[in-house]
Amino acid sequence: MKKKNFSIRKTVFFKRFQRKSYAMFNSLKREVCIAVLPVACLTFAHTSNALAQTSNVANIEHNLQEIEVQGDPLSEQLGRVAGVISIIHQDDIAAASVQNIQDLLEFVSSVDVRQRGVNGVQADVSIRGCSSDQVLVLLNGINITDPQTGHYSLNIPVDLSAVSRIEVLYGSGSRVLGGVPFGGAINIITNEAEHTQANMEVTGGDYGYISQNANATILSKSNQFSNFLSFSHQQSNGYIDNTDFNLINAYFHSSYSSDQTGKIQFQFGYQDKGYGANSFYSFAYPNQYEQNRTFFSALSWNKKITSRIAFAAQAYWREFHDRFELFRDFKNAASFYTQHNYHQTDVLGAQTKLEYMSSIGKITFGIDARDEHIYSNVLGEPMNKNRRIPFEKNAMFNKEKNRFLLNAFVDQVFYIQKLTVAGGLALNYSNDYHTNFNGGIDFDYSVLPNLKAYASINHAYRLPTFTDLYYTSATHISNPQLKPEKATVLEGGLKYSRNLLRANASVFYRWGNDIIDWVKMPDSTKWESRNYTQINAIGAELSVQYFFRKSFFRKIQLSYSYLNQDKNSEEYDSKYALDYLKHKITAGIHYRVYKRISMNWNTAWQDRNGGYVNFYTNEKVAYKPFFLADVRIQWENKTITIFADINNIFDVKYEDFGGLPQEGRSMNAGIKVRL
Repeated sequence: MKKKNFSIRKTVFFKRFQRKSYAMFNSLKREVCIAVLPVACLTFAHTSNALAQTSNVANIEHNLQEIEVQGDPLSEQLGRVAGVISIIHQDDIAAASVQNIQDLLEFVSSVDVRQRGVNGVQADVSIRGCSSDQVLVLLNGINITDPQTGHYSLNIPVDLSAVSRIEVLYGSGSRVLGGVPFGGAINIITNEAEHTQANMEVTGGDYGYISQNANATILSKSNQFSNFLSFSHQQSNGYIDNTDFNLINAYFHSSYSSDQTGKIQFQFGYQDKGYGANSFYSFAYPNQYEQNRTFFSALSWNKKITSRIAFAAQAYWREFHDRFELFRDFKNAASFYTQHNYHQTDVLGAQTKLEYMSSIGKITFGIDARDEHIYSNVLGEPMNKNRRIPFEKNAMFNKEKNRFLLNAFVDQVFYIQKLTVAGGLALNYSNDYHTNFNGGIDFDYSVLPNLKAYASINHAYRLPTFTDLYYTSATHISNPQLKPEKATVLEGGLKYSRNLLRANASVFYRWGNDIIDWVKMPDSTKWESRNYTQINAIGAELSVQYFFRKSFFRKIQLSYSYLNQDKNSEEYDSKYALDYLKHKITAGIHYRVYKRISMNWNTAWQDRNGGYVNFYTNEKVAYKPFFLADVRIQWENKTITIFADINNIFDVKYEDFGGLPQEGRSMNAGIKVRL
């Protein structure tokens, strides 16, 4: 059954069915929800928050004659049955007053997006106070996390207009995907159109901003074969000196599905991005510049072998090129500066999973292999023979580093009436750090028909990035002896879902060991990468959403997240680990103004822990809380949407990184055409 998107008001419930040509399911030609499932599967997520559920890599039969259950891709990847997933659906994306994925994530509970520039040119994403290096990023279920540094994990070759939904999972997934999902995971899913269509959009705004994008979906008559192609371009003169950017994305996704072959998918993406990096990494050098190129390709296959056995496999490749210029104008560079920094990272990966459904539950076996390699003139170990740098003239790589990662795991899910229990164990191997075991167990219990309680305890670990290990400069000292960081996360919560109301509450405690961060001591002028002995964190989250039926209002939502760690940065300056969001409140409302005219408001109040050293006065400055509000007003019919955005309505002065000012009030307007 092809997966389709429906609003809550369109959901249909059945208690039993048969797979016949004349059956109700086939006559409806749409996805339905089963009202009674003895296997105690959790409700499929149609709202912006859902409990993580165990799902199959293909449709699996269990306890009901010929039942087919289609699961959530992020839960499927991470093997979780307990926890909360925030889901941003296509309707929410279309109504949001943002132009990129990074800005969209600003309004998600417990997600911290720290931007150095605008329009997502360089942003670090954090979940529950973890660093950007500790967050797993996936594109249609494929791991695209950057091993050089988390700064580049959101260099995704897909425009926001091509995104169907974004899923954010809170907590560890290391037992299935190895040493990356330390704090959480983000899965970006591209267009899932139900019919052949084409879309075009043009946007313009302040600071010379202009954006054009176009995408098209072509489906075969049988809907077995589909192709999706997207292209976009954005540019701006910048809101202050040396914050200009130019960005190109190209993406292709092809899919074929049949009972005989299963589902086969192919993806290819390319991104070219150049941007002025005014004081991004040091106020001493405001004229920095960066050029990034990303290539991505993946092939995946999943097949229902029998009614009880399913198999899935994927292989992928990602290549990333980075040129960092400390001085954008080389002619006026300092005497010590003789060349730019060049990096090329190549990642090859493959994963296989086999699932078996028995009378007591489901067991999954999997192997995930990943090879990470970097060429550089800064990071790594000396090469025997220098290598020419692609896209550059008269420049050579003289350093490199390679590491191989292997993750083998087994995960078992038991269905016991109202209780679902899942547990797993993983063996992780790397050629630098040898073997490591981690695992976890999840519980989910249906207290009432509309109320679920869950609890979990999971172990996580992360290897240092190449930047953590090797980056040395006039302002940084590397540490090749860094150890992997580890954590154990205990979490519990409640989830309520009835009719048009969705609510969840959760608490968690994280024991962290050997946490990696860059710090600067009071008597030093340089940053150093270090393993902390221990950092423990306690947090809580609450979110409520209500969807209106036949009302002036369409949806309202409110969320609050709290985090506290048992260490602070009073004795030294911390770049990432200790400058976390202590409080975050988000609120949004979407309503119809008149007939085809609607407005969507998104607001966020953030209170960041810690502070930074003022470059000009050398004094420690605490971060100040700030409030952001964005609004979009739009008119739309079946073919055309005309919209106008105002971002940072109150022109708030704030910074995500110490002392680096962010953009004030800005306005954009555009038109979308659907064919």
